[in-house]
Amino acid sequence: MAKKKTQHEGEAEASGVEPRSELVGGGGGGEGGGKSGSIIDNAQSYALATRVIANPLKIQEMEKPTGSDYEVFLSFRGPDTRLDIADYLYTSLIRAGIRAYRDNEELPIGEEIGPELVQAMKQSEISIPILSKGYAASPWCLMELVQMVECKENFGRKIMPIFYDIAPSEVRYQIGGYGEAITLHKNKKRFTNETIEKWKTALSKVADLRGWELKKRGKGEFTEEVVRTLLIELKKKNLAEPDYLVEMDDHVDKIMEKIGTQTIGTKFDHVDKIMEKMGTQPTGTKIVGIHGMGGVGKTTLATIIYNKLLADFDNCCFLSNIRETKIVILQNQLLSKVLRMEWSSINTINEGITAIRERLSSKKVLLVLDDVDQSTQLNTLVGTGEYWYGRGSMVIITTRNEEVLKDVDFKYELTEMDFDHSLLLFSKHAFRRDHPPTEYIYLSEIAVEICGNLPLALEIIGSFLAGNDRKFWVKTLEKLKTIPNTEVKSKLNISFEALEPQEKEIFLDVCCFFVGFDVRTVTYIWASRKLFPECSLEVLQRKSLMKIVEGNQLWVHEQLRDLGRDIVRERAHFKIEKQSRVWDHEESIDVLEIKEGRENVEAICLRFDHQFQDLIEKEEPISLSKLRFLQVDCVDLDESNGQHFPSTNLCQRNTIMLPNLIMLSWHNFPVYFKFMTICLKKLMILDLSRSEITDEWEGWNHLKMTKNLKVLNLTGCGNLHRTPDLSAHENLEQLILQGCTELVEVHRSIGRLKHLVLLNLKYCGKLRTLPDEMEEMEDLRELLLDGTSIIKIPEWNGMKKLETLSAVSCRLLSELPLGNFGSLVELDLSCSSIRELPYSIETMKNLRILRIFDSMLEKLPSALGKLERLEEFYACSYGCLSGENPSEIGRLSLEKIEKIHASSCRYLRGEIPSEIGKLSFLRILMLSGTRISNIPKLPESLTELVLTNNLQMRCPDLSNLINLRVLTLKLEHQSPSHPTPSLNWIGGLRKLESLGLYCDDLVTLPLDFNLLSKLRKLKLVADNLEWLPKLPQNLSYFHLDGRGLMEKSINLSYWEKLSELKLSYCEQLIEIQVLEPLKSLRSLNLLHLPSLVKLPDLTGLNLRSFLISYCPKLVEVRGQLESLESICLEYCQSLKQLPDPLSFKHIRVYIISSCWKVEEIQGLEASEKLIALYIENLPLLEKLPDLCQGLFRLSLKDCPRVVEIPGRLESLGMLEIEGCGSLHQFSGPLNLKKLRHVRIKECERLEETLEETLESDQYEHFKELRRATLELLEEE
Repeated sequence: MAKKKTQHEGEAEASGVEPRSELVGGGGGGEGGGKSGSIIDNAQSYALATRVIANPLKIQEMEKPTGSDYEVFLSFRGPDTRLDIADYLYTSLIRAGIRAYRDNEELPIGEEIGPELVQAMKQSEISIPILSKGYAASPWCLMELVQMVECKENFGRKIMPIFYDIAPSEVRYQIGGYGEAITLHKNKKRFTNETIEKWKTALSKVADLRGWELKKRGKGEFTEEVVRTLLIELKKKNLAEPDYLVEMDDHVDKIMEKIGTQTIGTKFDHVDKIMEKMGTQPTGTKIVGIHGMGGVGKTTLATIIYNKLLADFDNCCFLSNIRETKIVILQNQLLSKVLRMEWSSINTINEGITAIRERLSSKKVLLVLDDVDQSTQLNTLVGTGEYWYGRGSMVIITTRNEEVLKDVDFKYELTEMDFDHSLLLFSKHAFRRDHPPTEYIYLSEIAVEICGNLPLALEIIGSFLAGNDRKFWVKTLEKLKTIPNTEVKSKLNISFEALEPQEKEIFLDVCCFFVGFDVRTVTYIWASRKLFPECSLEVLQRKSLMKIVEGNQLWVHEQLRDLGRDIVRERAHFKIEKQSRVWDHEESIDVLEIKEGRENVEAICLRFDHQFQDLIEKEEPISLSKLRFLQVDCVDLDESNGQHFPSTNLCQRNTIMLPNLIMLSWHNFPVYFKFMTICLKKLMILDLSRSEITDEWEGWNHLKMTKNLKVLNLTGCGNLHRTPDLSAHENLEQLILQGCTELVEVHRSIGRLKHLVLLNLKYCGKLRTLPDEMEEMEDLRELLLDGTSIIKIPEWNGMKKLETLSAVSCRLLSELPLGNFGSLVELDLSCSSIRELPYSIETMKNLRILRIFDSMLEKLPSALGKLERLEEFYACSYGCLSGENPSEIGRLSLEKIEKIHASSCRYLRGEIPSEIGKLSFLRILMLSGTRISNIPKLPESLTELVLTNNLQMRCPDLSNLINLRVLTLKLEHQSPSHPTPSLNWIGGLRKLESLGLYCDDLVTLPLDFNLLSKLRKLKLVADNLEWLPKLPQNLSYFHLDGRGLMEKSINLSYWEKLSELKLSYCEQLIEIQVLEPLKSLRSLNLLHLPSLVKLPDLTGLNLRSFLISYCPKLVEVRGQLESLESICLEYCQSLKQLPDPLSFKHIRVYIISSCWKVEEIQGLEASEKLIALYIENLPLLEKLPDLCQGLFRLSLKDCPRVVEIPGRLESLGMLEIEGCGSLHQFSGPLNLKKLRHVRIKECERLEETLEETLESDQYEHFKELRRATLELLEEE
């Protein structure tokens, strides 16, 4: 009995739609066909199908999708697959966190199934039609397939078909069951021919796509493969990287190397495989931290690494702006992105921690946390890492605050770029090219200097200047020298605002005054104000706002310095009288002349000149009640106006009240200044460097009232013979007497300085003895005796805290009682008088650094091997350090040693014991100038190696040193019995950055030499090298010294990054080909090239330095070199044509010598920056160009035809004229007052003219200068 048709079935039949049982698939009803679902579901599905087929969708007319609510759209025919692969696959997708669409299960409650269903179809990233045997029998499925194809073609969506028990050819050509189904549709005549043709086309196109075939395969295995592939395909697309990337490759490689991923071509091996190969199992989570100041490129670097690692992880997440986002929001974002589903149910931080640990602990996750500034953020997003995320997970953190990285596995500091790369990045933004146009080179370099090589500033300022004329550039750059760019400032200000108040104060002090100061000195200022300098400085360093560099000097980036100074101005509302800190002299005078200014100023810099004199000679006392820092710089007064400071009465009637002054820095302090007129009761730091004070100076008595004095700096006080009585300064902690060349005695009161920590007596050349009372200085930690005439170091027993003892160049030092210095950490005995080290050195159990440079040391004591904490050892001896073998190096039990420097020990012989290979911390080894006969296998930890060979030693095999970054290898000429040295292993040292090869017997280089992709610096000195192979393209420095080179022409055009090129002794070289692509070239040196005839036109190069020497066949040098600062052309006897002199806008030094065919030098009058001009041995030269008035040194020799010297030589300080018999006059004015050095020889006509034209007093002055110069030359 026939079943009665429902109303819906009747409507469907009338509309040409098959009954509900045939409407199956992802876009079909309920669960994909079979038994009907609810009446509402069936009705809604039927109604939608009716609309679709009655008026087929034209996807190209639809609005482009704006998002992806679903990631995968499943299309299938229910009767074939619903209870089979479709259901299995759908469940697996959901479990894998993939949002798959199947009917209405993922639609929000209350939404109608209508256009939303179609929207879900077109928004899905990937559509998967399960092409079963009955798929083509369903018009609904075919309509879906047409829409899939149109979405692919119009919106880039993907289709990945599954061929379920059918062959792709059956679908492609519509044969078998598919052909029968298409024929049946045609015969029913319910669909137009156009619709059927669309179906056939869609079937053919889909059959040609990559997909899966399910033939006799287990559904579990098959589904796992599908899900795994989909996870990779659905992975978030690569994050957008900046359009212009410069100098990122090295940073990326170093980080990838640390995290266990290596670059192979353009692909990256899987982290797991490489770690396994390295013997490290990727259990737990690896956490990497990238830190650096704001704007240095941390986010860009993290983005690049993230994109390169995407393929190795199933779950990836990049969380930006961590600093500005609430933690709960971040936790929800993290779970949403990793689980691929909306997650917003977290309301508290603890809920988020629990959810992350429960849901992600089994997933291998790649997570980037960008701009972290607090440890709390890491604790709530990463935790311990190991138990929060699955095996092999990776977390990359970027931060300005290094403090948050204390528990990471690896930290990487990203610093500002070098100048050449900065110019490249700036040019990309300013000009959309790699190098600035010629007319903008100089301005671009100024811009880069203002930016301080900071990528953020380079991008912003470069883009701001782009497209503007030179006038706009000049005005903008002038402004930027004092006022930072607003956008750059706002970015950098983020770090400042995150500081505590005391940290802000210290930062502003450094920006305004203390860049380059010794941090150990200025710390007392901040301690007196209870700013907790130790903690605050640590925070400032960790937040990348400042650094303490070599020599304990404070350093702040130029952009941060300008930021700090601008903040000071803003705090004062740009009113100078309200500023707390004033660093400009002109403004300082203005402040002191305003009463309100005196009340507000806390730190100030002044210049001791006539303005200052006028100020302090006024009747009323000067009171600066808040001043804590005063810096006064003395200047040389203009002798021409005849003014000098008075020697007796200055400040005798006035008192300068400085009740809160902590630090006074007054270099070149005038001895006639009445020091007692300054109130200094709270003074803690006094710096009178390079002053004329003596041990009889009356100011010493006045200073006795400064009971809190901590630092006394008398560097370079050349008139000081004895130190004063310092017994009144028992709190003194630093006494600096460096460069007091006349000092012969240290007052015995020094023994009362119980708290003295630093005593610096460097270069007190006449000091021979130290007082016995020094033994009482129990707190002394640093004793510097370099360059003194000390004969012996007393046997002090009381210095139990001494950590640093330096006696460099103490030529008379002979006795070294080191047994009492067991606390020493650093010992430097680099002096020629040392012949042996006492065996008591073994008592120095804390010694980490030992230096014995330039000594006459004969033997290393065996006790050296007992210094278990030694990290750095230097033994460069020009004496007779010897031994059958250097066992004291090779057999040391020095597990922590990092550096060994044993160069120029010419009597050191024997073999290095193989035990040196066990020094796993050794990074730097320098063995040159020795007679060591054999190099054993060296430790792989080495990053820098210098080796010098001799006649008895063969070329070592260094193939195992895979971490080498710097290698210098000198292989001297071998005896005939030795084979030609082989360097085939060198191509395997892929981390090499600098390579110096000095090898007389080297004939060829390995063919894989060009694989050294990280090589930046290469020097080749090889007399027998005949041919150059292809060299690495990333070189920035190349020096070739190759007498045997057979090549007559050399092409360097592929070295676009080359900045310095030196070619010498290439005797066959005739021509250097095109140089125009070398836009980074800054220095070009061509020496001893006897066959060189031709150079290319040099126009367009950004050369700063240009040297050609001993190229006798070179005829011309062509081109405009607007960036050139120095040029030297010498011994080029055939040279006639010189570079275009009118382009020499920035030339500072011009040397031309022994170029016999040069007849004329033109255009130097345009060279306003020229300060030194040397013209020598030009026999055909008759006329000099007009010389610029800024010229300081002129040397004119052996130019017999030159008649006069033209130009206004108003700045000339050094004049040398010799062998110019025709010369008889200066055509312009000569300022004799500036002259300091005069030498005129074999120029009789000129001397006669000078005697006739100069006034008598001028001529006497001129002769006196000549005599003084002659005496000086004779002394030299």
